[in-house]
Amino acid sequence: MDQKRIFVLHEFIDGEAWNWFHRHVLHTNGNKQDWTFKEVLIGLYNRFVNAATMQEAHEAFRTAVYDAQTGVQTFYEELIGHAQNMAIYPDKFTIWETFLDGTLAEMHCTLIHDDNLSPEVNT
Repeated sequence: MDQKRIFVLHEFIDGEAWNWFHRHVLHTNGNKQDWTFKEVLIGLYNRFVNAATMQEAHEAFRTAVYDAQTGVQTFYEELIGHAQNMAIYPDKFTIWETFLDGTLAEMHCTLIHDDNLSPEVNT
């Protein structure tokens, strides 16, 4: 039954996924000879979906910015949400630095000068 599913799956993929499928699943000289349908799906996911998702999370984390309409807490939660989807969770310093980079300059004065906070000391 798995072999039928694998051959049907073959008809619905293209591009790099099709190339990967041929190199790793169908090629007779590959390291693995008998693929299950589940293994093929996991292989495709790990090769294409997971990598792309991690890169998107990293990019979203890096480019997130504060929005006065939603507030500071929402911005912080957005950063943490993106961080949790990254392949390597950022350290506290990186989160704090990204948080400061994404907030308004006026807020920096309050946080750093008036409240005596800094990424170096408070992470």
